[in-house]
Amino acid sequence: MSHPPKPHSRFLILGLLLVAAATSAAAEDPPSLGEAITKGKISLNLRYRYEEVDGKLDDPGKASTLRTTLGYRTGWWKRLAAFVEFEDVRNLGLSNEHNNLGAGSLWNGVTDRPVIADPPLTEVNQAYLDWKPIDALPIRGGRQEIIVDNSRFIGNVGWRQNHQSFDAAKIHFTGIENLDLGLTYIAQQRTVAGASRPMSTGHLDGAYTFSGFGKLRAYYLSIDYDQDALWELSTSTIGASFAGKAKLSDALNLTYRLELARQSDTGNNPDSVDADYIRADLGLKVGRVSFGAGYEVLGGGDDGSFNTPLATLHKFNGWADRFLATPADGLQDAFLSVGATLGKWNLIGIYHDFSADSGSASWGNEFDAQVLYTAPWKQKISLKYARYEADEWAWDTDKIWIWTSWGF
Repeated sequence: MSHPPKPHSRFLILGLLLVAAATSAAAEDPPSLGEAITKGKISLNLRYRYEEVDGKLDDPGKASTLRTTLGYRTGWWKRLAAFVEFEDVRNLGLSNEHNNLGAGSLWNGVTDRPVIADPPLTEVNQAYLDWKPIDALPIRGGRQEIIVDNSRFIGNVGWRQNHQSFDAAKIHFTGIENLDLGLTYIAQQRTVAGASRPMSTGHLDGAYTFSGFGKLRAYYLSIDYDQDALWELSTSTIGASFAGKAKLSDALNLTYRLELARQSDTGNNPDSVDADYIRADLGLKVGRVSFGAGYEVLGGGDDGSFNTPLATLHKFNGWADRFLATPADGLQDAFLSVGATLGKWNLIGIYHDFSADSGSASWGNEFDAQVLYTAPWKQKISLKYARYEADEWAWDTDKIWIWTSWGF
């Protein structure tokens, strides 16, 4: 039985913001509406990428794509500002040498090559209204990219050529010293594959900064998908994190982070979910060289597995993307990293050891590396590589990327 469609609450939210904003006035005389529009800011970004994936299929996947975004933000007028961003992703050859995983008519129909999830499309990626009834209470409504904290639970998947965006409303309050409060409602998820997923998702978080020590953050996330095919991803999560840094000497800096969360089923989820999340990070920077170690657990087993379907998943559990969905027996990821900044050059290498959370299975291991050069004119040029060696999960995978980006 399908879930009945919900009203287009995102448009209602945006309309309410417009009505409320029209009744407010700034403390000072604002510029005219015409000045706010004509004195706005244009933004442009170009990112070209060649990606090659070699996995279990006979032939590798190859993609050559260009992402272009053109945006315009108005100036402030009566505490209102607006932003619109157009996004275009297109193939520059090799369009049939990979499975682009596009939603509906965006799919290229290729099944005998590995997935490179960058379907060609042209769309309005963002279109939102900002309103500040007071300086400490910014409100945003409309289509927008959202990154919450480290993007583990909500992110824009900025690595893919089509960024993830949301039809949503956000409220942020900073009126009390050292305290940040945030409330987000999401009516629709727009995925990197071009799919639109209606939902009723709420996120509430609060963070308090202890000066010189770190930030304590607590959050609650409830995801409720409308489409019955996605009901198994409807969950509620409650968690907390603490992160900070310490200067041990002029050349020695320490960073640390600990996060705990618990997830359960909600809405129309047909499955029972009762799973835990743990993450611990420790970093040490010695001059221009940095070292890191971490451990992450996404619980799994008889009570379901811990999943984060709104996250920037490429950032976590290896760049080969073998764990975009958590295995039924969960995932333990122990990792080490080393990096260096040498003038305009940035280098990083990461090693992961993956295993099951429930049982004794070894999933495999992975090595990731990237060399990034930032030119004086702000152009970035990079070579990136991932090698996943499978044990009892998925298959051996090699990925290589050559990319460059520039914008203003």
